[in-house]
Amino acid sequence: MQKVLILGAGKSSGFLISYLHQWQGCKLVLADLSEAQLAPYEGLIETVLLKPDDLTGRFALIQDAYLVISMLPAFMHASVADDCLKAGVNMATASYISDELRTIAPEVHKSGLWFMNECGLDPGLDHMSAMKVFHDIKSAGGSITGFYSYCGGLVSPESMDNPWGYKFSWNPRNVILAGQGTARYMEHGELRFMPYSRLFERVREVEFEDGSRWDAYPNRDSLSYREVYALKDVKDMVRGTLRYQGYCDAWHIFVLMGITDDSYQFPLQKGHTYKDFASSYLPGSGDDFRKRIKLLRPGGFSDEAIEKVLWTGLFDAHPIGISEGSPAMILQHLLEARWKLQPADKDLVLMQHLIEYEHDGAKKQLICSLRVSGTDAKHTAMAKTVGLPLAITCRLFLENKLKQRGVLMPIDKEVYLPVLAELEANGISFSEVSRNL
Repeated sequence: MQKVLILGAGKSSGFLISYLHQWQGCKLVLADLSEAQLAPYEGLIETVLLKPDDLTGRFALIQDAYLVISMLPAFMHASVADDCLKAGVNMATASYISDELRTIAPEVHKSGLWFMNECGLDPGLDHMSAMKVFHDIKSAGGSITGFYSYCGGLVSPESMDNPWGYKFSWNPRNVILAGQGTARYMEHGELRFMPYSRLFERVREVEFEDGSRWDAYPNRDSLSYREVYALKDVKDMVRGTLRYQGYCDAWHIFVLMGITDDSYQFPLQKGHTYKDFASSYLPGSGDDFRKRIKLLRPGGFSDEAIEKVLWTGLFDAHPIGISEGSPAMILQHLLEARWKLQPADKDLVLMQHLIEYEHDGAKKQLICSLRVSGTDAKHTAMAKTVGLPLAITCRLFLENKLKQRGVLMPIDKEVYLPVLAELEANGISFSEVSRNL
């Protein structure tokens, strides 16, 4: 029986582990740095406590596996990939293909190894669902002229008990650092750029078929997939992130303050409070923080946005509680306490593709929407929509049903058709609405 090593037992790993364990087609080994994260799986599968700096121990585990599934933070994948290549072991992740992976791609292909990436929710399910629609439209003789794709990991309305309408259902660090760098997209045939300083004040409204409306901001590089999707001739192409309305305007306050910056260490002193920290980033002086926040930009901010920021406790005289960290890390430490999913909370995953195309001289629009709700804080929609696509894809590989080799993403029919079919059987499916323009 083939051995599969899963590195990381964090938030998004539960459904992945459960699926492969129930399949019983491989021997599972789960490694993590936390005894608490491993505890639920002891007695079910083999577990290994692995220290982050134990690279020798990690390589030994990799060398003994047929497939490594890395659920570690994205910045660690390159090191794991190097070990997998050295050991001649296959690998899969739910994360974006990094520059480091692109560099070793020719060697991976030459070695006949399977390195599947971008196989979770976003990226992952977005690729698979979009590619199926593109293929269907093109097979019927249509030509695609515009593509808008949005995804969000949110909190379900019944669990919304804070003014932001947000709680962490995945890696908090990624949320804090979201949008940094300049966003690039295509609009009306023209290349557009959106700097981080304006990203959260220039949002789009996205409407779902149930009438709900959401704010969306563009991802860093919407155009990196034009060639991958074979959409070189599209006039409009935007990939973005969904949030409850009002979230982005309030988050823009954090951006203008400068406290989402992760590039330097804030000079924390013993007894430093959040009020001390936040006050040092605002213009003016004194304790009228509403007034000082409004000085951040001409015209100020709405009372609703300011109240969201004040609700976090950012201006309270409470000790920060960590001894060192960047401004972004300090903000993350605060929000992890305020935006924590409670045991009975339900999260919500939303995705929408809006495809504009021409067929037989007529202009048409197809809207594909996905809505998945979690059960509770342990069985989240985020973990399900990240873990299941990856797990199913890995099962297909282990059953020798996937023939491609190299550094890959799930954009080929041999992957996305069976994965989407099985996801639909598990309650993860897109609704479609078509209309003439």
